[in-house]
Amino acid sequence: MIRTIWCNKRNWAGIAGFLLMITIITGCLTAPEIERTRMYTLYPKGDIKTVAPLNLSLGVRPLFSARPYGPPMAYLDANQQLGFRIRDEWAEPPASSVTRALTDALTATCRFVDVGNAADMARPDLILTGELRKFHENRTTSPSTADIEVRIELRFSRNPGAVWAETLEESIPLASDDAAGFAAAMNEAVGRLAVRAAEAIAAVEIHQTPKP
Repeated sequence: MIRTIWCNKRNWAGIAGFLLMITIITGCLTAPEIERTRMYTLYPKGDIKTVAPLNLSLGVRPLFSARPYGPPMAYLDANQQLGFRIRDEWAEPPASSVTRALTDALTATCRFVDVGNAADMARPDLILTGELRKFHENRTTSPSTADIEVRIELRFSRNPGAVWAETLEESIPLASDDAAGFAAAMNEAVGRLAVRAAEAIAAVEIHQTPKP
């Protein structure tokens, strides 16, 4: 009788040990829940005034970008140091988004017979180049702002000298301090800058005729 009880206890101990081992193995094999990177897109819009057309084509080169401004969302703190939000990124490099916004705005003015990527055009009459100098959340102000600065130059592709050049800035306050608030403010800032640039370029009186 004592032997039977001891055997039963041993069997239950073995079963309990087996179940514990299965539980441990299952826990080890189950992947831990990892917080995913959140991606934010920019779709800037703006009202563009159309102007009298010129018989000139415009090739837009992709904007160069200052080194810090890639997919990670950048911010400027009170010590003039740049930092980056954790797991919050732009869906594409900011320079690509701004280049597209400028191209769309220039197309909407109807000033040029053709507007497109300079690399895809055989011989555009004019070339637009630029540099993205700022694209960050400015935490040195209250409330924080979405700051963008772009240097843009317009030139004849085969003649020396700039037709038009200007450095444009926009700063939009954030409605909230989270990444979504930053993205919304930057979306508005990019849209305003693109409209300003397109209307300024469309208003330029181009007297010089490009050489064949």
